[in-house]
Amino acid sequence: MMMIALVLHVQENLGLNAQVYGLILASGAVGGILGGWLAGPIIRLFGPTRSAQLALLASAPIFLIIAIAPGPVSLGLTLAVFEFFGLIWNTVSVSYRQRAIPDVLLGRVNSLYRLFAWGMMPIGLVLSGLIARGAQSVVDRETAVLMPMLVAALGAFSLAFVGWKALGRGFGAT
Repeated sequence: MMMIALVLHVQENLGLNAQVYGLILASGAVGGILGGWLAGPIIRLFGPTRSAQLALLASAPIFLIIAIAPGPVSLGLTLAVFEFFGLIWNTVSVSYRQRAIPDVLLGRVNSLYRLFAWGMMPIGLVLSGLIARGAQSVVDRETAVLMPMLVAALGAFSLAFVGWKALGRGFGAT
């Protein structure tokens, strides 16, 4: 939901062109690469439970910061932090599934996980458009374009609040 709103925010609110948008996305990729490199040491330092909890909790304020980032550099850095924490989350969750799920079921469990993860993307795309369109009836276009990010932040805060203890039970005590 946030990523489709991001392109509108970059083009319409910040007035940036496609090349700058590409560089912003590339900075997110750099954050993901750094997250991949540092996930192991971070997970060893904080443990899988805390690492997953912090990665989940980080997404909510990041969605808010993306919405208020004043320019391409701050937006690119924020997206890099978002992807950094995303790779930590992925490292914890994928390695946990590989350890906890019997080999005979691992393919099925991973395909179901991907169905939900990737299957939610088109739903988020539609919701993003509906939220922005609906918001335009009460706020200006610039604010309406940001509404999907604000809704995503609220959802991420809610998920972190609800999921904090469950993550601890799922990955074991640290």
